[in-house]
Amino acid sequence: MHEYDLIADWYASDRVDTTDGGGVPEVMALASSIHVGGRVLDIGCGNGVPLTKALLASGHRIVGLDSASNMLRRFRANCPHTPVVKGVVQACPFAADTFAAAIAWGVMFHLKQAEQVQAIASVSRVLNTGAPFLFTAGDVDDDSGDHVGTMNGVEFHYYSFAMDGYRSVLGDHGFTLVALHHDSSRNLYYVARKTA
Repeated sequence: MHEYDLIADWYASDRVDTTDGGGVPEVMALASSIHVGGRVLDIGCGNGVPLTKALLASGHRIVGLDSASNMLRRFRANCPHTPVVKGVVQACPFAADTFAAAIAWGVMFHLKQAEQVQAIASVSRVLNTGAPFLFTAGDVDDDSGDHVGTMNGVEFHYYSFAMDGYRSVLGDHGFTLVALHHDSSRNLYYVARKTA
């Protein structure tokens, strides 16, 4: 996303909380559910801090995917031995059945509903059967783009399905929704497992 290129410097200095609200506990729970050394796709990996670094510290092999060039430059500096690819989740540039898990923290709600459906289908294709998929998203059916927020003065539009909408889309693409919860910062986490 071009917007993340505009805020990359601010994001690197301001968004470094690794204890609460940053997804680390949820990502570590996912990491503990797969074999050590499993290959994890970090969708919207940004600069690699804190989630990629946490996964690497737990012994997993990570591949980052992001569309923002400035974020990717920082990722390469922060995680120099970790492969990272410029691309979009709606068309994951990887072979089928490549990953033991996938995470998408702070990604899905930037995509219109049709793009979210494409993203879920694309993630399903690259995951192994049984693999977990953790993502953050909203819980209100809204494809209007009228929900707008700002980060460091840059405007972002937000989109989502309601929870039942996500359950349906996930089911249509071989996933079962197994859990959802909020963290203390009100991020809503969906955990799905590829079952078909």
